[in-house]
Amino acid sequence: MLVAIDSHCRRLPRGGHLGVVKRLLATNANVNVSDGSRTALQAAAEGDHLDIVGTLLAANADVNARGYQTALQAAAGGSNLDVVDRLLAANADVNATGGNGQMALQASARPGRPEVVEKLLAANANVNAAAGGGYNSRTALQTAAKKGHIGVVEKLLAANAYVNAGAVGHNGRTALQAAAEGGYLDVVEKLLVANADVNATAAHYGGRTTLQAAAERDYLDVVERLLSANADVNTDSNGLKALQAAAGGGHLDVLERLLTANASTRIAYGYKCERALQVAAGGAPRGSREVTNSER
Repeated sequence: MLVAIDSHCRRLPRGGHLGVVKRLLATNANVNVSDGSRTALQAAAEGDHLDIVGTLLAANADVNARGYQTALQAAAGGSNLDVVDRLLAANADVNATGGNGQMALQASARPGRPEVVEKLLAANANVNAAAGGGYNSRTALQTAAKKGHIGVVEKLLAANAYVNAGAVGHNGRTALQAAAEGGYLDVVEKLLVANADVNATAAHYGGRTTLQAAAERDYLDVVERLLSANADVNTDSNGLKALQAAAGGGHLDVLERLLTANASTRIAYGYKCERALQVAAGGAPRGSREVTNSER
């Protein structure tokens, strides 16, 4: 029966099977069994099935069971406010770290429902929980900025989120770098007002400065705002400069603006010396890394 309750609960995102769950619990199925990645409670929380969450908690489900993500992280990542409320009432640890290295607040910043973020902050969620060192790791503020969730960004800043937390891990971004890369001018403005460092160091692998990120994605309005905030037009990170990024993408308007700001046409690409003209003509050197759609 251990497998039965887990396999049925894994179908919960298709609608939830409360009757089946109750029947399996009546046979003394182990409520805390895991398939190696999640328990029944975590599955129900992820699927936003409040009635099943309540039933499992009444059957002594472990609200803080570990896995890839805790039940609270699963609910927060799905913007399931009622489920978040119920789990917090059952003493879910708001600052528990899942196997993904994230906490509930970081998970909630991704979908960006301000009410969920506010609820977690009121429960003393750590607004400055570290991003960790994994692939695409982000703090809550960096995540919200990446997704362009201005309301969440405002709430996190009001809760004293550190605006200049560093870009760490593979493809890490500061909050301002993330917002610039997404072309979110309103978020960029909000972060600059909060004293975000416009010339913060890029992550060692796959990183971009704010100006490089905006130039690479052809966001002229963001480029203009960053230059007005004294972004260094000739900073090199990961062998890339803003002019080269614009040239490689064929972004003529951005390229013109950077040239007006005295961008140098002689630039380096890692250990290979590349000029903007070469990149515009033939693309980046072989072996250079291309940003994938999943990272955008």
